[in-house]
Amino acid sequence: MTTDISNSLDKLRQALGAANPPNEITQEDFDGGRDHLYRLARLSADEEVDGHDLCEYMNDLLYTEIQVPFLLFVLPFCLKAWSRDLRAGDLECAGFVDYFYPVLVKRGIFERHLKPTQGEAVLSFMRATILDEIDDQQGLYFRGYPSRPRRWIHAMTTYGVIAPDIERIWTPLWSVETVGRAIAAVQYISCLMYSKDENPVFAPYSREEGGGPPCLWDFDGHLYENRWQQSNVDFLENLFKAPERISEVLARAVDRLADQPEHDAAARIMADLPSRSRTLMDRCAMLPLFLATPGQTMDSSDWPS
Repeated sequence: MTTDISNSLDKLRQALGAANPPNEITQEDFDGGRDHLYRLARLSADEEVDGHDLCEYMNDLLYTEIQVPFLLFVLPFCLKAWSRDLRAGDLECAGFVDYFYPVLVKRGIFERHLKPTQGEAVLSFMRATILDEIDDQQGLYFRGYPSRPRRWIHAMTTYGVIAPDIERIWTPLWSVETVGRAIAAVQYISCLMYSKDENPVFAPYSREEGGGPPCLWDFDGHLYENRWQQSNVDFLENLFKAPERISEVLARAVDRLADQPEHDAAARIMADLPSRSRTLMDRCAMLPLFLATPGQTMDSSDWPS
């Protein structure tokens, strides 16, 4: 991990007030084995956690009573693994992330188990990590699966299920104040403009390589029955009421990329915008509905083409 992330984790531990594990581990285990709990309790702050231990712990949290002091100790290790998955596509941690999100949502971690200041510290770390990944975006052409933009797009989308303040990620993204944010904005807007087989940023899906553009309403993890929090739906509906705002964002992104290798590709997308305006308008109207629908029952056949 970089020094910046290590420092962020140290600040998170201070905010959670659990630099050390509780004297007694009373956390129940789900599958009859407690070794993973003892291994987690022995971790020092700079150690790499075993992904399998975290997966077992997520099952404990999902299906048994939660020992909050132990949760507070382990949470920074969970967020470190979550960050590795987002920032580096760490496959060892990917299985853990699939269970981490349901724990946060279905067990009401922020509502029932964390104090407001502790919850804000966790969410602040998540927002900063997503924005760090956005700031590091490079490239406006991707072929095959997985593509790096999928990680930040789905992390941001899933954040909208977890927390009610998606604007604290979206507004910095839409500002296009950094090269990475400009590139990320073009990546996202391309998914609003083009059909899945015509998107110049994401090559079409193939059986051999996978690929295709990210789905803008997919959540990471097993959140099949969940939806965006209403405040986030309201924010996006208001943001997308005037699709010309997206044109303005795209134009500023192209300007921001004037001296970058991605400029010509972004300029071509900007040139395509007038012919794609109807698709853009229809999708801006539909996307909040998709994100507000529990169970993700919407599929690509409902997506305006």
